[in-house]
Amino acid sequence: MHKITREELAERLAGARIKQRLRKALRFVPEEVTDWDNRDFLAVTDKAGNEGVLIYQDATVSFTLSPRAARNGGRVTAIICDICATWRRGPESAMLTLPKGDNRSVSYLVCADLDCSLHVRAMTSAGILSRSQIREDITPDRRVERLRERLTVILAS
Repeated sequence: MHKITREELAERLAGARIKQRLRKALRFVPEEVTDWDNRDFLAVTDKAGNEGVLIYQDATVSFTLSPRAARNGGRVTAIICDICATWRRGPESAMLTLPKGDNRSVSYLVCADLDCSLHVRAMTSAGILSRSQIREDITPDRRVERLRERLTVILAS
């Protein structure tokens, strides 16, 4: 992904018809984003991290991000991220909800940090741990390709 400036983000938000309230609440500091070359998408959130926009290729989509609630035993079960197929402990997972139109939405279980691009490239401790937890032996290039395929499908729906 190429480095996005504040001006480019503003243009994308206007073109995608993101609500003015969300536009004002977004916290985007391009200098804080690391590894631009290793990112396939960018998630820009509000200060609380509850709402934001997902930028992938030409798509800019709003989302809500909710921490997962504990079940009966007081624990949040581990998941495999729907975007990057990284195994995540319960507190490191969240529910990503995307608007689908006509007052409907669709939700996915995801990495709470939304650093999926870095996880598939084993650039994070979570990505390295995940490969051993799920005993996955495909190449990093194939994991990146799978991430891009999943994002395309998710954003197309």
